[in-house]
Amino acid sequence: MTPDFRILADGADATATIRDRLISLEATDEDGLQSDRLELELDDRDGRIEWPEIEAELELSLGYRETGLATIGRYAVDGVSGAGPAQTMTITAKAVDMKASARAPRTRAWEDVSLGDIVRSIAAEAGLEAVVGESVADLRWGYLAQTAESNLHFLTRLAAPLDITAKPAGGALVVQRRGEGRTAAGDRIEPVAIARERLARWRWSLGTREKYACVEAEWGDIGAGATRKVVLGEGEPKRRLRHVYPTEAEARRAARGELDLAGRSALELSGDVAGFEPGLFAGGTVRVSGLRPEPDGDWQVAAVAHRLGAGLATSFDARRAEA
Repeated sequence: MTPDFRILADGADATATIRDRLISLEATDEDGLQSDRLELELDDRDGRIEWPEIEAELELSLGYRETGLATIGRYAVDGVSGAGPAQTMTITAKAVDMKASARAPRTRAWEDVSLGDIVRSIAAEAGLEAVVGESVADLRWGYLAQTAESNLHFLTRLAAPLDITAKPAGGALVVQRRGEGRTAAGDRIEPVAIARERLARWRWSLGTREKYACVEAEWGDIGAGATRKVVLGEGEPKRRLRHVYPTEAEARRAARGELDLAGRSALELSGDVAGFEPGLFAGGTVRVSGLRPEPDGDWQVAAVAHRLGAGLATSFDARRAEA
């Protein structure tokens, strides 16, 4: 089959212009709050390529001429660079969902709120739809302090100890437990099945997270004007969390999450698909088979890259925890 692509620049079809100059194209999709990226390397041998405007919006679709194209994402140009002596131009862009307003520091208090309430509020402020996993939407806090902290950092802090991913994607703010399996539109999806025969190469590894006998978390007792500690577990080694939490309940929740993860075996898998797989996305699930009993099964996708050069191919990184 014949690899193909389409790029719209501020709504206008720029495919023909780029096709004549394209050396390589790479689109990356990462789990969590990392910004998804697009990088184009172009032949600039005669110095006649018109520089794109910073913040120009690019929409990318990839696939094959015989079977059609799949929309990969929308990106805003954030950099242009050149290299020589064989003159090339590199254009970089980040996902348009990563709004500057979501990264601006804010100070406010959240009282008697659920995770669903928080996500809906932050999504509305960023002009995004809110998609919250059923298993985490009703998690509640009596009080949360967001002090000189961006909305994205605030969500990261809440999500980290709970094994939750928070990701702006496809015009939505998607917050769900890893592997829960919903698209940016909120639709439940099945894992992408990839058999051994579809993998050009793969690598899996088994390691062990650092083991802690106990975890200590601090919280600020405003009424008493003091910083207090919560300790879960007994003995050494002890893990001290760096963040000072606003309430005892939040400090205890963070310590419990860290203690639950401590010492569990961690499996990691990376694979290069022999061809293009548009169904893979960071935060989704891939189901591999035919490797050997231990790595076969479902994995949580951490990162995906689609590359177009001499051919069109997809690679991914995935992980899962074993008790």
